[in-house]
Amino acid sequence: MSDTDKLPPYLVRLEDGTQIPVDPDALTAEGTRLMHIRGNQYVLMRDGRTVPVILDAADRRNISVIHSLHQSAVVVSDHRDQLLAELGADAGVAGKESEILAPMPGLVLQVHVGPGDDVKQGDSLLVLEAMKMENDIKAHFDGVVRSVQVGTGDAVGKGAVLIEFE
Repeated sequence: MSDTDKLPPYLVRLEDGTQIPVDPDALTAEGTRLMHIRGNQYVLMRDGRTVPVILDAADRRNISVIHSLHQSAVVVSDHRDQLLAELGADAGVAGKESEILAPMPGLVLQVHVGPGDDVKQGDSLLVLEAMKMENDIKAHFDGVVRSVQVGTGDAVGKGAVLIEFE
C-alpha cells in the first residue's frame, strides 16, 4: 500500500450506510475540538459554534451519539478494522452482530418489534427514555428478531441486552 492509498485513521459508518473518513489530527489543525465535560457529556467546538453531545459506547466500535434530541448509531473502524475488511477477514474478527444493547440506563417506553420480525438497518426497535429525553433505538444491521428481552415500563442499565437477533 502506497502513501496515496493510506487508510484514514478512522472510518465512521452512519446508520444510512454512509462512510466518512475521520482524521483527528486534521480536525485539530482545522480548529475542531471535542471537550469532555463529565461522564458521557461532551461539547463539540467548530467554526465558532458549540454543540453539546452525549457519547455512549456499547463497545470500542459501536457508539451512540445524541445531540439536539436526536440519536444516531455509528460504527467506528480503525486502521486494523479497515485492513481486515479490505482483506475480507473482518467477519471472523467482529462476527455477526446479534444483539442490541442499551446505550445508556433508562426506561423502556415503547417496543416496536417482536420475535420473528424482519428488521432493516435504521428501523426503529424501541424507545428508551433517558435523562428526560426519548431516544429512538434503531437497528444497526439487517436481521430477524429472535427475542425481545425488555418490555414497556422496564428499567434497564447501560449495556443491558434489549433485543437478540438470529
